[in-house]
Amino acid sequence: MAVQALQAYVNEMQKRIDDNDYEPQFDDKDEKKDKELRESEDLHHGAVLKGTVEQGAGTRHPQEGDLVYVHISIRSPSGQLLHSTWLEEGGSGVPMALVLGRGVRAPRGWELGLQDMVCQQRCQLTIKPEYGYKHKDCHMTPPKGVSIDEPMHVDIKLLEIYSKDDVRVVGTNENIYKTIKQRSESWESPREPYEVEVSCSARVPAPSGQQGDSTPYFVAPSLKFTMGSGTAPSGLEEALSSMTQREKAVFSCPTEYVRGSSLLPDPPHQPDRVELDLHLLRFSQVRDMTGNGEVMKRRIKEGTGQFPMDCPMADSRLQIHYRGYVVNTGQEFVNTRGADSNAQPLEFDSGMGILPEAIDMTVRLMTPGEVALITSASQYAYDGRPDRPPGMPEGAKVEWEVELISFQKQPDWERAEPDAKIKHAGELKDQGNLAFKAGRLKPARSKYTKALRLADRIFDLETEEQAEAASSVKTACLVNLANCAQREQHFGEALDWCNKALM
Repeated sequence: MAVQALQAYVNEMQKRIDDNDYEPQFDDKDEKKDKELRESEDLHHGAVLKGTVEQGAGTRHPQEGDLVYVHISIRSPSGQLLHSTWLEEGGSGVPMALVLGRGVRAPRGWELGLQDMVCQQRCQLTIKPEYGYKHKDCHMTPPKGVSIDEPMHVDIKLLEIYSKDDVRVVGTNENIYKTIKQRSESWESPREPYEVEVSCSARVPAPSGQQGDSTPYFVAPSLKFTMGSGTAPSGLEEALSSMTQREKAVFSCPTEYVRGSSLLPDPPHQPDRVELDLHLLRFSQVRDMTGNGEVMKRRIKEGTGQFPMDCPMADSRLQIHYRGYVVNTGQEFVNTRGADSNAQPLEFDSGMGILPEAIDMTVRLMTPGEVALITSASQYAYDGRPDRPPGMPEGAKVEWEVELISFQKQPDWERAEPDAKIKHAGELKDQGNLAFKAGRLKPARSKYTKALRLADRIFDLETEEQAEAASSVKTACLVNLANCAQREQHFGEALDWCNKALM
């Protein structure tokens, strides 16, 4: 009876599992442990067989994330040589670069074979197909003539190990291997369309596997170009995109990524990879503020502090100097420093439309002391503005050189006390009123919207007076937004704002 009852219970539980389509839940640790157990069992049954041919030196073994240089040859089960990096076996003499467990992964049998090797040790591996190029984690293309369905006989020698602490896998296809030689305290990296200056040498990797141990085929103390302009090869641009100013690094890069450029010559022969030894000297931050090239910001001089933490991204009181030119004629139409260059800086509130939109949007991405060149199409400059300089025609493209002297950093109003929030919301509303009276509807809308959002998020009102004050600000902003919409002849929108004000 006990056996029958147990069987009935098992049947019932199985039915529940089938009905609910239960699946076991695994986290990353469970998956890793399960993989290790399966590998251990496969190795016990001969998935990878290993024998030492030459003893090495030292005690350091490669770890996951380390960059290693190896010489390698692959033979068929019958002993036929299919591929080799050794010069004496008809190879190029250039070792192979691999990052264990990262990037374009090698056959798993190679990684496992390398795990307990030391530098200069040479081993022979016999690898079953499932741990060769057929392994699910292997993304490396097998050499010509190597079958993924047959066991591999591999002769491998570990030449050099570079620590994972200094190694990064970079590039769109994760097949550029970076070794950091000198770190930088900066954090920003160049990208399209930044202008960069870099010291560069290019070399074919040395047979020893030691970076920098071969004669470079190209050396340039200074290369200057614009990212994304097509001047530099893709490998150089992808490498630089991972660097910060004054950083030094060596990159192992696929040869096809550095060929066909006017900036760098092609390598003298056809190795699989080349090494780029780079020192990012400096770069100029260039930003397309509108996404279509109509407002471009080019940094001329670095400021102090860190981007974007030390930028006036929120509406703030700023002090700036600027001078402006008409692009076509070079005519200067404004210079806040004056003829003797001793005038006080201009002080203004951003977000009010006091200055052209191009200046207002770009100065938010500057740090104190920074000087930037701003090039603007007419619609973001003076078209339609009452302060258009005398003699400047509609449609004029302009350029300003702007220096951010200082700004008053705004507090975190979301965390302020209720009275402070209500007061600031009222200040934003008043700023919107000033912009509205001056006919600057876009900044007026922005101020009213920000005031409304802040007043709407005051959840910790303590008194009836606070509730009334917050409600008064919200109602005024809703009515004023209706006035803006009516002035712009958006009558349906104006009605919507009025209805919200009456709720």
